[in-house]
Amino acid sequence: MNVFRKCLKRQFGKTKYMSYVEMCEKEVLMSTSVKGKIEGKEIFKDMYDQLRVESTKDIEEREKFLAETLYLAFQIGRKFSAVFIFYVLANIVVLALQLNYAVTCISIALMGACFIYKLVEFLSNKYCFVDAYLIMIYKAVLDKLSGKQTDKVSKA
Repeated sequence: MNVFRKCLKRQFGKTKYMSYVEMCEKEVLMSTSVKGKIEGKEIFKDMYDQLRVESTKDIEEREKFLAETLYLAFQIGRKFSAVFIFYVLANIVVLALQLNYAVTCISIALMGACFIYKLVEFLSNKYCFVDAYLIMIYKAVLDKLSGKQTDKVSKA
């Protein structure tokens, strides 16, 4: 599961998240254009209605959690190149050591399993368009509620 989905499920719950995904499919995936103001979208209105009753402190906590989530998503992408290089070098070292055949196979298999896990994590976070779109709307809602909205944020 990507970090955006985790964030949205934690903030709104699984049922509400699934309804947002369905709304997103109607608004974005089924239409030919996503242009227009974010504030006019059904998802924005629903999120705004749900969050406008919260206190300023709760909104600030949500903004902090969202910032941490965005930072984590950025770090996953940034660290993947180091993971890839380490995986390749580790395989070269294991093969160069000319260990017992069984030890070499087990070592390469374990490193391969770890690398596949990191690859899946990287790809699920890189290609999560629906969740990224929902996070963008969520950020616009939080910005509006905290009074940080600008004209640039209100356009899709």
